[in-house]
Amino acid sequence: MKRALFLVLPALLALPAWALDTLRPEQLKPGMKGYGLSVFKGTEPERFNVEIVGILENAFPKQDMILIRMSGAELEKHKVIAGMSGSPIYINDKLIGALAYGWSFQNDPMAGVTPIHNMLAQINATAAALPAPANAPATSDAVSPRPLLTPLSVAGFSPRVVDLLAERLKPFGMVPVASGGSKGAKRPRGHIEPGSAIGVELIRGDFSATAVGTATYVDKNKILAFGHPFFLGGSVEAPAVQAEVHGVLSSVDTSFKLASGRGEVGAMVGDWQSCIVADTKVAAAMIPVAIRVTNRETGQTERYDMEILRNKALSPLLAQVAILQSVFAASSSSADTTTRVGLRVELAGRTLELGDTFFNPAGLMDMSALIPLVQIFVNPFGDAVVQRIDVTVDASLTRQTAEITRAYFSKSEVERGERVPLHVVLKPFGKPEVTRTIDIDVPASTDSMRQLIVTVIAGADAPADVAPPETLTDFLDALQKRHHATELVALIPTPTQGLQYRGKLLKSLPASVRTVLDDSSGTGIANAADIRQLTAPTEWVLTGSATVRVPIRQE
Repeated sequence: MKRALFLVLPALLALPAWALDTLRPEQLKPGMKGYGLSVFKGTEPERFNVEIVGILENAFPKQDMILIRMSGAELEKHKVIAGMSGSPIYINDKLIGALAYGWSFQNDPMAGVTPIHNMLAQINATAAALPAPANAPATSDAVSPRPLLTPLSVAGFSPRVVDLLAERLKPFGMVPVASGGSKGAKRPRGHIEPGSAIGVELIRGDFSATAVGTATYVDKNKILAFGHPFFLGGSVEAPAVQAEVHGVLSSVDTSFKLASGRGEVGAMVGDWQSCIVADTKVAAAMIPVAIRVTNRETGQTERYDMEILRNKALSPLLAQVAILQSVFAASSSSADTTTRVGLRVELAGRTLELGDTFFNPAGLMDMSALIPLVQIFVNPFGDAVVQRIDVTVDASLTRQTAEITRAYFSKSEVERGERVPLHVVLKPFGKPEVTRTIDIDVPASTDSMRQLIVTVIAGADAPADVAPPETLTDFLDALQKRHHATELVALIPTPTQGLQYRGKLLKSLPASVRTVLDDSSGTGIANAADIRQLTAPTEWVLTGSATVRVPIRQE
């Protein structure tokens, strides 16, 4: 008997601690009472009372939901609070799960709890990052439980940019809250225990954005929190911090915590259906972003430095709002603003230099200015591995735009092989018309062409002079060949036929070469229009187009 106990005791001691102090949904009965832990002010968790209402079996795939009624800590007034996601719930001092779900406009302080065994199953999970948003925004369907909204404590952003951020983050279940942030290169080490407020930093530095929830369970260096997905990122890294709660803002719709990130506690390393997982021994790899903004009217130059989350779904948005805020801070105006943007994006193996000029009558930079940056992250050919982003912005509180009004040749007829000037008339805003000239070479072989037809369009509307990309390298090359909004682009059809081959656009091919390629057994060859493109720079953001036709003299 003693030998049997001697053998069993080490085996019991070897079990993880949670195996001895948890309860599964099937062990719970309506009316059982217990308590939960969450921070409502400061950094110390406080108790609130709970009572089991029932179990919703298979509320999610292979996951039940425990229904509880809460009392104490003014929850009768606030109901369930955004930021309580992950609050540990105990029955008979045994952990049953994390408070995670609620209802909009609810009259009773009820909530849904994610069972702890579903969360523990993810503690060492690994998988590729998933780009799709997981949390649908709350709707008017008050009988459907939803993941609690996640307060996103933001600092350094103006109300206009916060409103834009709120709109873009709705699909992710996040609501931006201006709560201030923690600034400084060195921060004290934080402390996390069950019930502590925990934050996940999406942006840190001169601007900050920290998602706030609650820690459910701590096992050595691993922390389980939230009780529902953040944005279902899979294996994803972001700095984790202890959060300080400044107070609770009560609302008929959804009450939420006002909080700020404080001491570092490692990194979020997993974002799953039942919880997020943080590791106190991991330091998250972020993307450094440096933004230099100059206001040409005042001569003022500002520099902003920050780091953003490395994630295909959210990195482009976070970079966009940081750049937009920098521009808005520099112009400080809702008047006409012309903005010149330069992007230097360091990737694994190469560096992209991109740039363009944009005009927005509302003062806030047009989001289209940053489309190339977004495309680097969401390209269809794989992870470009963005390592650093440097941005230069020149903001001028003037309207530097012009419209293409017409185009003409000074000759009524042109010769084969002749170079003729094309005159393009522009109408700058508030100024007299001006003319720009583009030299056009008339094709020498024009047996099938009776007219020279030239269309002039604004660079922003012109197609890139490239074949559809087939690889990541092709895709990045195409980005660098985009036309600028200040360019005049002349499109000139030719009598020859081009080809698309392995991501390359082949033009002006001799007939013998075309015959060889057409007769080859290889795949990936397609016909393409052989349209020459000529560009001419201007000092204005252009709109409009013009087409001109002139006969080609036939011998």
